Amino acid sequence: MNQEDTPLVTAVIPVYNHERYVVESVRSIVSQTYRNIELIVINDGSTDGSHEKVLTLVEECRRRFVRFEYMNRENKGLCATLNQALSMSRGVYFTALASDDIALPRKVELLVSALEARGAEYAAAFGNALFIDDKGGRVRLQSDGRISEDTSGDACDNFMEFHTMGRSLNCTGEDFGTYETLIQGNYLPAMSNVVRTAAISEAGGWTVGNLLEDWEMWLKLAKRYRFLYVDENVALYRWHDLNSFKADGGAPVLRSLLLLVEREKDYCREKNILSLWERKRRSVIYHSLRNKQLSFKEKLSLLRSTNKTSLLTSAMKMVVRKIANMS
Repeated sequence: MNQEDTPLVTAVIPVYNHERYVVESVRSIVSQTYRNIELIVINDGSTDGSHEKVLTLVEECRRRFVRFEYMNRENKGLCATLNQALSMSRGVYFTALASDDIALPRKVELLVSALEARGAEYAAAFGNALFIDDKGGRVRLQSDGRISEDTSGDACDNFMEFHTMGRSLNCTGEDFGTYETLIQGNYLPAMSNVVRTAAISEAGGWTVGNLLEDWEMWLKLAKRYRFLYVDENVALYRWHDLNSFKADGGAPVLRSLLLLVEREKDYCREKNILSLWERKRRSVIYHSLRNKQLSFKEKLSLLRSTNKTSLLTSAMKMVVRKIANMS
């Protein structure tokens, strides 16, 4: 890509208790082959040594980027942090990276080039991401999220394959990033994308308190725009004990999931895809009822809010599928 007269890209790193990884994360943006980048780093009330780690990089970042901003403040949550960074952004494009993940050197260049070659109907470009462990070594994941020791089995070493496991989704086809595929479950990597900043602003940013900020944003954007898939690994997604995905299924995440799905009902009815919404909602409720972190009162409320016959049918189908897979 010709680096002269390229659009400004805003790179954002929200930091929270990642003193072991934040230096590597920031330096992965420093090392981008794409030059016209502004970097915004916000420490969201970390209680470890993350702030001190970022301070060691300030001068390096000021030399590298056309603009560098660092804020160290009290904890407000990820969505509030992303919204704050959005309000500070001057870039045509916006890309966020968790403070424990790593952007590969050509991430921004590849994705911006892909978007620049397409029309304004494309809001975002996505690449893939490889899994790494807490020490930076490549790993493969089984379907239940456990690290696999068997390199020849069905385990996955990348984000897209893992999140489309068992789904008939062609990542290079026309159904990539459509609302109809996304309402059935998120499969788009939050660390491997570049998005038009204006599209995020038009969508109203992120909902404070929501713990599924990436999926919510993709659903918002998919209602108005198309997404582009670039078949390249552009980031490394770190899999460790503090990884937020490993906490998925906990009570707060399930509550956010249920609220998010409920908010999509009217849109799905309007687009005549209510059956997709109902299938997703039944799946969410089924897994919520099995979750030990939800109280009996919360589970009872879920049962009262759904069609019990449909829920029982869904549960039986899941059991049959599991038995079939074991045989």
